Amino acid sequence: MKIVSKLLSVLIGITTFASGITLFLEIAYFFDLKTLGMLFAEICIIFSLIYTKRNLDFMIYQDELREKYKTRRSKHGR
Repeated sequence: MKIVSKLLSVLIGITTFASGITLFLEIAYFFDLKTLGMLFAEICIIFSLIYTKRNLDFMIYQDELREKYKTRRSKHGR
């Protein structure tokens, strides 16, 4: 799961870069409606990637805590 989290980080970076380029093109071509639609689509994709990454990071954190407390319980003999 950590590999998927790193992959999502890379995808967020690439999508943010592409969104920046789209914003520059939007300004350069005097607010073309097709480019504006692409910008809104990219912003939605960025938010969905961030939401997915945050959920995945939380799942990884929960698994690490579960393993930590599982080994702690086994050391104390409970």
